[in-house]
Amino acid sequence: MATRALINIVQRQEGRSFSDTLKPSAIHTQLHKQHDGHPSGLGVTLANYLQDYDIRNGIPNNYTGFQSPIANGIGCLAAQLVCYLKDKPGDIYLQPPQDKGWEDYVYYVWVKEDARIMISIFDYEEVCIYVGDCESLIKKYKK
Repeated sequence: MATRALINIVQRQEGRSFSDTLKPSAIHTQLHKQHDGHPSGLGVTLANYLQDYDIRNGIPNNYTGFQSPIANGIGCLAAQLVCYLKDKPGDIYLQPPQDKGWEDYVYYVWVKEDARIMISIFDYEEVCIYVGDCESLIKKYKK
């Protein structure tokens, strides 16, 4: 049986709690994953990929590469994440942001320039089961 998940990429904002779900209008990009949405699978995959990202506003003209991966804002990061996750037809789908349906897990990837990426995970009952940075997620859920 498939363990479906939503991945919501959202802009961090002052006063917005990491442990609350958001209305679709607050979501920048939403992906639907059809299989292996468990925190020990998808959660660890997301955290491994995102943990060293440097989120910037603009790439310098003399850009020749940085020590860590770089994204030119939330849209650039979302596009790079889709490229990383999508390697064949099926399984990963971009969709207009919407409320949770039949998904077993909902992930929020919290993005802010010059700040660490944070992740929240909600289970099928919409209970927050994890809030923290990528490194802590890997420690908690890696098999």
